[in-house]
Amino acid sequence: MNGQLSEQPLAELIREISAKSLSGRLRLEHERLHAVAYFEQGKFLYAASNVRTLRVREYLKKAEAVSDQDLAQFNERVSDTDLLKVLCAQKLLSHATAEQIQTRLVADVLRLALLWIDGAWEFDSRSRLSEELNPKIDFDALLLEAARRLPAKFAATRFDNTAELITPVEAPVFNDNLLPAEAFLLSRVDRPTTVREIVAVSGLGHDETLGHLYALTLAGLLKREHWPTVFQGERAPSPAPKKVAPPPPPPVEREPSRDTSPQDVENLLVRVKNARTHYEVLGVAREISAPDLKTVYYQLARRYHPDRFRKSAAELVPRIEAAFARITQAYDTLRDDQLRASYDAKLEVRKKVDQIADAAPKASAPAPQPEAVAEDGGEPVVSTAERAALQFKEGFAALEMGQKKVALGLFASAARAVPNEPRYRAHYGQVLAENEATRRAAETELSAAIRLDPQNAEYRMMLAELYRDLGLKLRAKGEAERAVAADPNNRKARDLLRSLK
Repeated sequence: MNGQLSEQPLAELIREISAKSLSGRLRLEHERLHAVAYFEQGKFLYAASNVRTLRVREYLKKAEAVSDQDLAQFNERVSDTDLLKVLCAQKLLSHATAEQIQTRLVADVLRLALLWIDGAWEFDSRSRLSEELNPKIDFDALLLEAARRLPAKFAATRFDNTAELITPVEAPVFNDNLLPAEAFLLSRVDRPTTVREIVAVSGLGHDETLGHLYALTLAGLLKREHWPTVFQGERAPSPAPKKVAPPPPPPVEREPSRDTSPQDVENLLVRVKNARTHYEVLGVAREISAPDLKTVYYQLARRYHPDRFRKSAAELVPRIEAAFARITQAYDTLRDDQLRASYDAKLEVRKKVDQIADAAPKASAPAPQPEAVAEDGGEPVVSTAERAALQFKEGFAALEMGQKKVALGLFASAARAVPNEPRYRAHYGQVLAENEATRRAAETELSAAIRLDPQNAEYRMMLAELYRDLGLKLRAKGEAERAVAADPNNRKARDLLRSLK
């Protein structure tokens, strides 16, 4: 099987090979560069390239692990794996060092090939690796890194359906190295959400948002509803994974009964669409017992299962299917004690974040909010001002919880979107002021906030503290005095003035 990297990039090929437990050799070609990767039952084994700098000999020299004299005794044509074996056999290299160098080399080969978005690929299921190799590669981190480096326009083309659902993973792997925009997108997907909705709340450009979304889904931090596939019917035989047995399907009446009116159906669709939690999806309290939960689910299935509406209006069926998919997901999570406990803990964290966000400073004189405009007759798109307000609240909550990088990105997006809102400029400047390298930029933001709201003592204190940290005592004293003039009861300003005398 073969194809073009512009249609199936390496990252997606690896993801599909792994998901379908395929075995074989994947050969890649980009201009005059070549790379090859081997898999066994979906497990990655090894990768190599014809790029001269991506050879074991070069890595040994760079690490100074083996002397040039010892390396000189081996022909250049000796394969990388054979070279490492001989060096270890002759006690010129330790097995631990050989493993580290091989892992580093293989990861660099993949880093290079993951950026190829033109060229050709070929997969041969009959070709296998003759020896057993197992470099310890963190694929999620590698895919995340590669996706960030791809052109945003290319990543955007990987989402051809804006109605595709993006779903949170049940047991998310927290990554401290997420970019602020990635962390924000991840925080917004706490239920199945369409690509269109994610773009609307991101506060970023269309292509930039989809670029971040592509990175998060490739790294397994979010789940896509439909990945592009190419290996049709190529799944290798493998033992079936052990799974928790699903609940027996509830009995389904094939036609809507009289007790299910069109208004009942519409009420359910609206409730599920607006639900923020699995409990709201099912319409139950958090204290519901497992037997009662099962009863509720079966009642919903009897009345609203999609199979009952196959003969209804064509536009109703996909809406019912989408709603019932959320109902099933909610039930599958809450019926499992472990998953339910994990989900409840996540809700508590979310509740705390929302409480902190609600305490964010309010605008002293709210600007008129532009109305959201419907796109192509669909749902209204969130306005720029609404997006910025949401980002500011999320940024404030992140700052209070010690997530300064996340807060910085969110404040920056809000300030860019609505530059005439002093709250956004001031808090963006305050976070910038904590980094010595960005303190001049902080001065610009804080000065802008004060120009927009000259009587705000809090903003003047932020600037006064910045000047103090920069060693500009006269300027710090002047801003502190203006803060006291604006708010005679400002204790922080008076304390700062005393310390500057």
